[in-house]
Amino acid sequence: MATYRLPRVLNEVIRSHQDRFIRPVQPKNGVGAFVFPCRKLVFNYCERSGSSKSMMEYLQKEATRFATENPQIEVIVQPRPSKHPIVRAFYTNGEQKTKCVRRCSVSEIPEVVKSLRDHSGHKLQRWNRYVISDTPSVRGIYSPFHDKAVYSISDLKTKK
Repeated sequence: MATYRLPRVLNEVIRSHQDRFIRPVQPKNGVGAFVFPCRKLVFNYCERSGSSKSMMEYLQKEATRFATENPQIEVIVQPRPSKHPIVRAFYTNGEQKTKCVRRCSVSEIPEVVKSLRDHSGHKLQRWNRYVISDTPSVRGIYSPFHDKAVYSISDLKTKK
């Protein structure tokens, strides 16, 4: 049985351009499956401190409901003696964010927890560009104010 072999020149071309033919797929969030950015929430409180009373009340009443509604997030409750109560969030990109809840009431703590849960984990940055693109336009963003001449419909009719 004879096998067909590619010419040597063609094999060299394929090897030199192999990275163009076979590209590794970069995983993107939302393609295939959604990975929640917040992976763990840690509630720290002091059992004797007065500043931790609202946090302890939140943990007794609403923390179990939050944990059952968000099974994708690991919820940890740790005592932290002689310190103010904090909520610490750990994200999938390796970042962490901490919020102190010492002056928050029981009704304000769920808002803090929700903001930590919904945060992406990335540092906040100011965007100076109007359009964010992988392939930026060579000509720039079109604006009608770039045209020097202003045309009206009557001008277009008379040019014919």
